Amino acid sequence: MSRLNATRQFWVVVHRWAGLTTALFLAVAGLTGCALAWEDALEDLTAPHLTLAPSNGRRLRDPVALRDAAVARHPGMVADFMPLSIEPGHALRLRGYFPAPAVQPDWDELFIDPYTGAELGHRRWGDITQGTVNLLPMLYRLHYTLLVGSYGEWLMGVVALVWTFDCFVGFYLTLPPRRANWRARWAPAWKVRRTTSAHKLSFDLHRAGGLWMWPVLLVLALSSVSLALPQVYAPLARAAGGNNEFAMMASAGAPKAGAPPAMPAAVARRRGETLAGARRIPGGTAWLWHVPASGLYIYGYATARDVSGNVAGARLAFDDRSGALRYTIMPQTAPVADRFTDWIVALHMANVFGWPWRVFETLIGAAVTMLSITGVLIWMKKRTARLFRRRREGAATAR
Repeated sequence: MSRLNATRQFWVVVHRWAGLTTALFLAVAGLTGCALAWEDALEDLTAPHLTLAPSNGRRLRDPVALRDAAVARHPGMVADFMPLSIEPGHALRLRGYFPAPAVQPDWDELFIDPYTGAELGHRRWGDITQGTVNLLPMLYRLHYTLLVGSYGEWLMGVVALVWTFDCFVGFYLTLPPRRANWRARWAPAWKVRRTTSAHKLSFDLHRAGGLWMWPVLLVLALSSVSLALPQVYAPLARAAGGNNEFAMMASAGAPKAGAPPAMPAAVARRRGETLAGARRIPGGTAWLWHVPASGLYIYGYATARDVSGNVAGARLAFDDRSGALRYTIMPQTAPVADRFTDWIVALHMANVFGWPWRVFETLIGAAVTMLSITGVLIWMKKRTARLFRRRREGAATAR
């Protein structure tokens, strides 16, 4: 066997076992991803009494005031993250937690009518025992953690890491082994034969499908690593020039003992708007997050330089007592590595290009499942052929 053939055979084995070990997980991720591309619309179908709030000609109330009123109604509740922009006709959604062990209700997500201030209901996010109101959150947990919490998140991160590496291995294996006339030799790899056997059809779908969708598959794989395995992705991003300033904001030094209490959220919102100035897109996505452990308010808002008006790419962190500016992240000045991460995550989460991208991502989710299934079918066919050949050779030897 030549050295070239031995090298190629080695990568065939690597691709085989990388695919077999990740096939089930990627099939689950692909199928659930098809639904999650339409998460908001499907939430309106499965939990309309929670997510929908018709305006009936009324004006939206101040979301910070609504949040403060909700916290006052539920003693012990903490809601540090505050959405400042509400989609017309939809409820204000608050994630709350209860630090005191003695106060633990059966919910952690509260829905409020932004026109009247009335509570529409609540749920424990992802708990499917509460009915179809948690169908989409349950699918999200299945997609991200396999329903087993941090262990599942770590496992899916490892799967994403293997998938990223295997994208390059699979691409290499489609290339013709000889350089002579390689374009003509490579052309069949992009095609699916129409009249052929089931095995050859599976092989063509696997190879050609992987080639045509390779850039998007790599984006999904790499963004999955960034989301589920940040302890691996963050050092790589820093090595490429990324700053990861958002993590620095959330983990800055705790406030000094005896410091005055944090400013009210309404004052912090005005301070964030003042610091943002004219860079804000009027009516664009905005949010306010209080991080007590670091003594900061973080104000996120959309600018004209964001990947999408639905993504608050600009962030300001200021002292929650004095209002002094501590950190600034602007899309136009962020390092290329950080902007690259913002883009691949936005593509993964279907936060760009509107419904056409969501349709495309639905097809990609189905394609990921198809590639996983055809990979297993190809392995089963070749394994059966190898076993048959060994039995035949054994019988010939015995004779």
